[in-house]
Amino acid sequence: MKKIISFAFILLVSTNISAQKNTANQPELDSGTIEAQFDYIINKSTKFRDFQLIRKLSILKVKAHTLDSIKTIRQDLTTANKSIDQNIGTISQLKAEVERLKNEVSSISEDVDSISFMGINLSKAGYNMIVWSLIIILLLGLIVFISMFKKSNIDTNSSQKNLTKLDNEFEEFRKKSMLKEQETMRKLQDEINKNTH
Repeated sequence: MKKIISFAFILLVSTNISAQKNTANQPELDSGTIEAQFDYIINKSTKFRDFQLIRKLSILKVKAHTLDSIKTIRQDLTTANKSIDQNIGTISQLKAEVERLKNEVSSISEDVDSISFMGINLSKAGYNMIVWSLIIILLLGLIVFISMFKKSNIDTNSSQKNLTKLDNEFEEFRKKSMLKEQETMRKLQDEINKNTH
């Protein structure tokens, strides 16, 4: 029995020493992903019936790495949430600014698209319609005036020609009348002269 106890003691000490050597020499647990570390522990653990025997130091090392990773993830998440909150605030400000600029643009567009005409704000299309209507009316009036001027000029020239013709006819008539009168006076004088003799 002493032999069995001493054999068990030697086996236990050698297992403990090899476990310490294996725990000390496990660089796989100091690098790589957490998933790779868990895979390494599972592959290197001893099986006992349906159980896996895992060294306490190995699991504590992976636990420390996992907690560090979770802490880093939480810090990153907090930073990301702060950044998201800042971005949401910035987006809200930018939306408000865009809305203000849209209102400004629509106001400027209305000002640009409208023209004050005799104290009335008109759209450019309405203003253009009024201006072109006035231009067309003035052109029509000019055409009517020019045609009336030409007609009156023609009438004036015709009247002047008729007046000149009438003057000429009147002058001829006067000359003829004078000649007739002179002739009649001569005849009368001749008759008077005849009767007196």
